[in-house]
Amino acid sequence: RPMLVLRYVLSAFVALIAGLLTAASLHSINTRVVNSTLLYDIVLVAVIGGIGLSGGRGGVRNVLVGAALIGILLNAMTIIDIPLLYQNLIKAAILLGAIIVDGIINPRDEQTAQQGDI
Repeated sequence: RPMLVLRYVLSAFVALIAGLLTAASLHSINTRVVNSTLLYDIVLVAVIGGIGLSGGRGGVRNVLVGAALIGILLNAMTIIDIPLLYQNLIKAAILLGAIIVDGIINPRDEQTAQQGDI
């Protein structure tokens, strides 16, 4: 357990250094990142790629396929000129559907139903 915490701390530290280097190289910080849906899109790619939110399943090939599908979807919605509000609603519906399908295909068993698991 301490090694797992150490990994998370090191990962956060590396992310901090990367953010500081990016801000230093640009001489500014992009405040539009707060309103960006990039993190939401990344979660959508992972879930569409077959990565379970409770972990333990999935692979790189599946995530690449998920990234391609979501990339095509985002480009198509941009080309069709769908407003950002409706794009977010469409992505939310796809994410919700993927989570429901994942729950049906991979039901919780005794091991995943332990306290503390998602």
